[in-house]
Amino acid sequence: MEFRKQVNWQTHTGGTGFYSAESRTVRITEVYLAYIDDDAVFGELRAKFNTRDWDIEQHGLIYTDSRWIEEFRALMKTLGFGPKAVEDITYSEQGMQGEDFVSMDVGSAFLAEVEPMYRFVINRGAINVT
Repeated sequence: MEFRKQVNWQTHTGGTGFYSAESRTVRITEVYLAYIDDDAVFGELRAKFNTRDWDIEQHGLIYTDSRWIEEFRALMKTLGFGPKAVEDITYSEQGMQGEDFVSMDVGSAFLAEVEPMYRFVINRGAINVT
């Protein structure tokens, strides 16, 4: 099962995370599943961000910022994911965060929608929010 979507989303951090007090706009360029376990009950979803907007050396990690995750979940709904699927998206652990992506855990509620949703959205463009 594969899920990879180019997007042009604008998200915001609220400066409420444990690893950053930075409040700023962060553009998301791609969303993809980096890992799915053999039983398809757990996976890692990544949101690749523009490093000109967010530099982890300068701004810290987006990880744990409550505003960012809520905005990200709302944008995932624009791809057609339902409420249970987007609520199944949570931050993964601190050590999973990348220099150009936010790492999130997804469970069976999200993964149950990935394959049929991906077949649907691959045939239409994502709603791009700027």
